[in-house]
Amino acid sequence: MAALYQLAVLGAPTNAQIEALETCIKQALEVFGLHLGEDVQWEVCPAEFRPHQLQPSAVVFFGGPAANLSPLHNLTLDNLAQLLERGIPVIPVISHFSQASVELPDLLRPFDYLDYAVGGAEFIATALLEAVGLLPQQRKVFLSYCREELSETGTQLFEILSARHFEVFINHDENAPDSQFSCQLWHRLCDSDVLLMLDTPTYFERRWTNVEFGRALAKGVSVLRVNWPACAPSSRALASSLVQLAGDDLDLDSRQLKEGALQQICMKLEEVRSQSYAVRFVNLRSKIRIAVEASGGKLIGVGAHQMAYVQLANGTPLRVKLTLGVPAFNIEGITQSDALLYDPVGLHPAWLAQNTMLAGKQAYPWLSANEADLHFAYWKD
Repeated sequence: MAALYQLAVLGAPTNAQIEALETCIKQALEVFGLHLGEDVQWEVCPAEFRPHQLQPSAVVFFGGPAANLSPLHNLTLDNLAQLLERGIPVIPVISHFSQASVELPDLLRPFDYLDYAVGGAEFIATALLEAVGLLPQQRKVFLSYCREELSETGTQLFEILSARHFEVFINHDENAPDSQFSCQLWHRLCDSDVLLMLDTPTYFERRWTNVEFGRALAKGVSVLRVNWPACAPSSRALASSLVQLAGDDLDLDSRQLKEGALQQICMKLEEVRSQSYAVRFVNLRSKIRIAVEASGGKLIGVGAHQMAYVQLANGTPLRVKLTLGVPAFNIEGITQSDALLYDPVGLHPAWLAQNTMLAGKQAYPWLSANEADLHFAYWKD
């Protein structure tokens, strides 16, 4: 199977820094059942790093005087400029805060950097994994199935996926009124990377599973369909990613899936989830680029914590936090001079009205991706 994520190291890292960083990333990936160099592509000082747009990707750039002496320096800077233009997250690292002015190229001067003397390799590994959505709190799945048919199987999948550090949501209250679905489950779907649907003969005959599937499509949430043996798929679900179960994948006595089927579902879910995460962030980065350029400004690039660095038309620098799903208050790393950009599609109107009003009382403004160009055009620093 091809790599699901792509990470690269550029600049002038020492051998000790590379070894320490690799160790930290390998340990972090173990809890997900992923492996560095296989599921997560790992390139150290390549001549050129060109990640695929459907794979979450990020770069750490180690600054240092040695980078300026390298015969590949100009090629590295050209590659770095291409990555910034594409919106690939680039995380600058310096040896000590006092060395920022001499260790970083001009391209990365607007960016916030990580101080290796303060956080070391573990700090950098966390920032890299966050940039590609590989922290436990970022791995969100909505599990959709008919409770009457698959109660034991649903519980089994919930436990298996939770053990692989997915945050799994199941709708336990099928008697809730529609208004509650809109405010609660709808937002859970907006936050999820994948709708994992267990497609049994009555899936589309049940009220809630039918609604969950339809609203996932409306929001653009990726769908992974696990098709039960001898179950004819609905035409509505034919475009979804698929795991086809055979009769011997099920233990009829326990009404649970066998180990081989579970592993197949988990690995396919990792694949669908990585592509979904990549596409969602590509779309959000495209929206902020279009909005900034429409108002005469420029998107400089994206750094750690999915922070976009913008230069407005009047020359004002601005940091904009890019957020997937439902925006949250007290976002780590945001200051009163920053902004938060979110995609409003799918968010409940009543929730948006209430929380946008509350957001106006916060230190930083919330910007709808659909109206960001207006905000940038009339921004007051």
